[in-house]
Amino acid sequence: MLGVDETTLRGWADAGKVRVFRTPGGHRRFNVLDLDALLKETSRGPRGGFAKPDHAESPRHWFASRPWFSEIDEEARARARAQCGRLMEALQAYVDGGEAQGLDSARRIGGDLGREVARWGLTPAQSTEIFLHFKRGVFDMLAAVRRTSSGQVRSLRSADDFLGEALHAMIQAFEGLRPA
Repeated sequence: MLGVDETTLRGWADAGKVRVFRTPGGHRRFNVLDLDALLKETSRGPRGGFAKPDHAESPRHWFASRPWFSEIDEEARARARAQCGRLMEALQAYVDGGEAQGLDSARRIGGDLGREVARWGLTPAQSTEIFLHFKRGVFDMLAAVRRTSSGQVRSLRSADDFLGEALHAMIQAFEGLRPA
């Protein structure tokens, strides 16, 4: 409904951006009206954080359109989604605070992604295509956020630094695991 990963929604709930209810078993539940209000708020472009532009293609649709996608089992896809969620959370913290340990997180998570994608049997070009599609989505979201010009440039540069480190680590890990 929101076009974001489950980990992103959990993060928003933890940050108080959307109301959450817990079942007796501890599972999170969301009211559809609260999610609709959040969707309307983010499409207007909040002052901080990321917003999903209206024209953005759903990541699931993009992936499903790739010929290799059907060969990847759901468990592997779930692991990759979780890692992308971790990467987005670390990126958000880095862009907001610009802390040096954020680049360590980028490298660590990028390496995890590289090892996962290497197990899929994709080529380095296909793996890079996946990452660049992800990066484009991030830049689209950052561009949709209302900030001053200098704040916008700073955010985009920070995101580029962070994602560059993640991509480099991803390809290094990929190359270390792919079959010869």
